[in-house]
Amino acid sequence: MDSPPIDFSGERLVRLAPDRVLPLEPADHEYIATALAALHDAFPGEAPAPPPLGALPARALMRLLIDLRRLRATSPEQIEAKGRLAGAIGVLQTTCLFTTELGKSHQTRLDDPV
Repeated sequence: MDSPPIDFSGERLVRLAPDRVLPLEPADHEYIATALAALHDAFPGEAPAPPPLGALPARALMRLLIDLRRLRATSPEQIEAKGRLAGAIGVLQTTCLFTTELGKSHQTRLDDPV
C-alpha cells in the first residue's frame, strides 16, 4: 500500500467551497489564471492547461488547486510557480468564505419577520 497521505486541510477547503461558479473579481480571476498558467508552463506534462474559470464550479477549482500542491518542485521556475499556488488557494478561499457568509446574511434577512 503506497498511497499518498490524506490532506485533511485540503479536503476541508474543497468541502467548504460551493458547488457552483463564483463571480470572481477581475483581479482575483487574473491572479488564479496566472498562477495556473505558470504551473502549466513550469511543470510540462504534470500540470494541466488552465481551465475556463468562468465555467468551473468553485469546488472543482479548489480541488484542482489542492491537487496541484502535490507537484514536486525541483527548479527555481517550478518553486516560484508553486509558490503562486498558495496565493491562488488563499484568494479562492476568501471568495468562497465571503460568498457563503453573504448568502447566509441574505437568507437571515429574508427569514426575519418584518
